[in-house]
Amino acid sequence: MPNKKYLATIKKKSLLSEQNYKELLQELKSILAKGQYAAYKVVDNIRVQTYWQLGERIVREELNNQDRADYGKYLIENVSIDLGIERRDLYRIIKFYQCYPIVGSLTPQLSWTHYYRLVDVDNDKERLFYQNQAVLHSWSVRELKRQIKANLYENSPRQDIEAAFKTKLPAVDTQKVFKNTYDFRPFIELHPEKSEKALENKILENFEMFLRELGEDFSILGRQVPLKIDGETHYIDIVLYHRGIPCMVLVDLKIGKLDSRDIGQMNKYVGYYRRNKQYTHEKETIGLIICREAGREEITYALDGLEEKIFVSKYKVKLPSNEKIKRALKKL
Repeated sequence: MPNKKYLATIKKKSLLSEQNYKELLQELKSILAKGQYAAYKVVDNIRVQTYWQLGERIVREELNNQDRADYGKYLIENVSIDLGIERRDLYRIIKFYQCYPIVGSLTPQLSWTHYYRLVDVDNDKERLFYQNQAVLHSWSVRELKRQIKANLYENSPRQDIEAAFKTKLPAVDTQKVFKNTYDFRPFIELHPEKSEKALENKILENFEMFLRELGEDFSILGRQVPLKIDGETHYIDIVLYHRGIPCMVLVDLKIGKLDSRDIGQMNKYVGYYRRNKQYTHEKETIGLIICREAGREEITYALDGLEEKIFVSKYKVKLPSNEKIKRALKKL
C-alpha cells in the first residue's frame, strides 16, 4: 500500500497539472477571442467598403437613367429581389453613399452598424460631429445611438462644436508612410521554411498589431483578392487602404529573398488597379512588397523609375528555438 508521502506527491503533481491546464485554457481562449475579433474587424471593414461601392454604383445607374420615369423605384425593387437585400436596407446603403460620397472620409474605427445609425442624421455638420466624437471616445453603437437621441450636438456649447472641427492633419508625405523594416517579432513566430500563406495567416490572426506596426490610418480591405488579366486569375495577398494619402495599397508577402520578377509582378498589379479599381478622388494605387531579404542593388535597379509606385520593406519575425525546431522535425 502506497505511503502517505507518495500519495501527497501524486496529488501535488495532479494539482499542478490541473493548474497548468487552466492557465493553458485561459491563454487559448484569449488567442481565440483575439482571432475572432480580428476576423470580425476585417470582415466589417470590408462590409463598409462593399456597401459604399454598392451605393455608388446604384446612384450612378440612377443618374444615367434619370430621364426615365420611376426608373429608380424599378431598379431598387428588382435589385432587392435579385440580391436578396431588404429594400429598406438597400435604401440605407444608397443614403450611406450619399452621406459619404468620398470613400476616403470613412474611418476604419467605425463599423457598418455605426454608419447605419449616423446616416439617420440629416445635417452634414451634425453627422460629422457625432462621427468624430464616436472615434475620439470609442463609442459603442449603443452609446452613439444614446448620444444622438439625447441631442448632444444641440446641447453642446457652440465653441465646443467648432473646436471639434478645427483639428486638421497636415498633408501626408507618402515617402514617410512606409518603413524600411517592419518588426513582427512581438506577435509572429514563424519557422524559416513556412509558406507565404502561413505568414499571411499569422498577420491576420494579429491584424491589430500588424496595423499598429504599419502605422496610422491603415485599414484592411481584403485578403487573397482576385484580379483577372488575359483570362488568368491572380491573387493579391492583402489589400490595404491608407486614409491619409488616400489610396489603396497592394501588399505582396515574400518569405524568401526579393527577386526582380517580384517587382515586375507588383508593377502589373498596381497598373491594373490604377486603370480599373481606383476612384477619381483617390491618389494613385501603391504597391508594397514585404520580404525577408532584399539586396540593396537589386532594389535600386529593379525599382529604377518606380520609386513612387512600389515600396520594398523587410520584415523581422521571431524564429523558434533550435530545440523547438528539432522537436518539430522528429514529428515528421
